[in-house]
Amino acid sequence: MKFRNVLAVGLALALIFGESTANTAMASGTGDAVQGPMGPVTSDGGNTQGAQQETFGPVTGMGSGEAAAASSEVGSSGLSENSGEKDEILIRMVGDDLIHAHIFRTNQQADGTYNFDPLFEHMKKDIEEADVAIINQETIMVNDPAEYADYPCFGTPESIGHSLVSAGFDVVAHANNHTMDRGIGGILNTIRFWRENYPDITYLGIHDSPEDSDIRYLTSNGIRIGFVNYTYGLNGFRRPGGMEYCVDLLTDGGIEATVAEARANCDLLIAILHVGEEYVYQPTAYEQQQVNRFIDLGADIVLCSHPHVLEPFGMVTTPNGRTGLVYYSLGNYLSAQQKVPRTLGGMADIRVRKVQDGGGRTVEIASYDLIPLVTHMHGPLITTYRLDEYPDELAAGHNLLSEGFSKDALWNLFTSITGKVRP
Repeated sequence: MKFRNVLAVGLALALIFGESTANTAMASGTGDAVQGPMGPVTSDGGNTQGAQQETFGPVTGMGSGEAAAASSEVGSSGLSENSGEKDEILIRMVGDDLIHAHIFRTNQQADGTYNFDPLFEHMKKDIEEADVAIINQETIMVNDPAEYADYPCFGTPESIGHSLVSAGFDVVAHANNHTMDRGIGGILNTIRFWRENYPDITYLGIHDSPEDSDIRYLTSNGIRIGFVNYTYGLNGFRRPGGMEYCVDLLTDGGIEATVAEARANCDLLIAILHVGEEYVYQPTAYEQQQVNRFIDLGADIVLCSHPHVLEPFGMVTTPNGRTGLVYYSLGNYLSAQQKVPRTLGGMADIRVRKVQDGGGRTVEIASYDLIPLVTHMHGPLITTYRLDEYPDELAAGHNLLSEGFSKDALWNLFTSITGKVRP
């Protein structure tokens, strides 16, 4: 399917679902765009980056159908077959873990504590299968009940961190437009939580000192991975004076040197970027520019979040001739947003291997794919399934049936965005 045809189908489906632009207001106030003093500001607190509202042309080096074809071809043949020693890892990432107040209230226990394990119970097997599992934790973690909050300034009980670890995540990205929602205290509490409870967890994008590097490293099966994590902005909040290091922004100085350092010290470099336009199915010109920037700097894989809906994925060649694997948006892992397309997320599924080829060890992307996910909502319950394992009887009871929810509708939207055919 050609890229422009994919876009046309996506727009048609968007009109069916009432998802035509990022400026459509939603009565329930759980995630559609409303006009604010900074331009369009979504009601889940996301700035829609009005300066980036471009007319979307084809993505350089990748149409949606081409992405799916490339995935299939690479998966069947590998990018190369060498006879030497191989170390292989499976990397998986899911999108935005967006904890609205409804979700943390529903998961409050009789004794007042919180247990978020039900959010991950149906995905735990897939998460644990990965050698490196990554999630974008969209909402900052706090330990003071007075700081628990919904839109526009989220604050999530830090118990979410226990459930992320129990589910099997190894890497948690924290640089996003909601990072400063609870001020510097939310950032410092999140760092304290990880250090005191799970020092082996690799958290990204936030810092409590200027000496703390933007780079994180993790080694799995002999493959050393470098990570960086940057966001386009902070919903109008400013980092405290003298503490600009606390969140990593795409506008920061020194990124080129940072990425060069990471590239020189790892086998595989992954950039996780919070960027794009909310509720549109194609990357903006600014998003493409930033993705190309990091590929040109040496990133092998670029994983993006922020739009809350899926966008295309595949191998992208920049105008400078460098190639990298890109997922332009993984959508929501889970949220309480009340629009059908926002219940469709994706899990990046990437196999990387390190090959001894006689002239030195090299890393290659052996295969890549995108596995569709669905946020199930029934009464107060919200959880997530793989779309291909989502029981029909649960789909028949989804809260958004009157909005056009169905498994077929989600599969059709998934195909229109990615070009991948329903299995």
